[in-house]
Amino acid sequence: MIKFAYSMRICLSIPLAGPSMVYSLVVTAVGDRSLFHFTHLDNLPHILAEKRLVADTVMQSRGGVPMECGDRSIKAERRTRHIKLPPYGCPADYVPFYFAPRSPMLYVISKGGVPTYSDGQSPLVYLVTSVDDAVSTGQPYVYSDGNCAAAITRHYTDLASMDAVVDWDVIKATIWANTRDDGDRMRRRAAEFLVHEHLPISAIHTVAVYDHEHVQPVTHLLRGAGVELSVTVRREWYY
Repeated sequence: MIKFAYSMRICLSIPLAGPSMVYSLVVTAVGDRSLFHFTHLDNLPHILAEKRLVADTVMQSRGGVPMECGDRSIKAERRTRHIKLPPYGCPADYVPFYFAPRSPMLYVISKGGVPTYSDGQSPLVYLVTSVDDAVSTGQPYVYSDGNCAAAITRHYTDLASMDAVVDWDVIKATIWANTRDDGDRMRRRAAEFLVHEHLPISAIHTVAVYDHEHVQPVTHLLRGAGVELSVTVRREWYY
């Protein structure tokens, strides 16, 4: 066994080979630069009422997220990192999206690796948009070449450079665990697209859920809020 660091605060023990290797199905629609943000179902009413996703800094100023599923030490780390491009700030000042589902963070959650969260992955819902849709809102953005809690991660704004900066091979890879030859795969797999301060719910085109049991409550919330979004079961986006 060998340990691979997901961040400065969390380590996963993953064998280099064998049936317990971390797997991720080939990502659908990577070519159109889809973006994936997951949150707990209990947070959805607040998002729909406000009709936008807001950054962690905003939520902290309000007392925190109603149901925090992320690792609080990692989120605190994101408040200390500096983004050296306009509109500056830190990663916590932005709404984060991954370029693929089944992120390293979701893996930690699925294995009960977040000390302050115990609901597992099934109540988590994906809010899906795309680079084009996010940019079209006019909100400032940056994107990263890896996990934004890592000190070595760099940020960019030039979309023309995205294909060269984001490691699409590891984003699309079936196996994204670090190896002896490449100890940075997990960080690069967690590359992010960050939207400054907030993203209107109108930029979201799909809500994906763990199983059919979660379709009805999500649909009920959407109807109650007067929001029309496609709801789909994507079990393959979870562990």
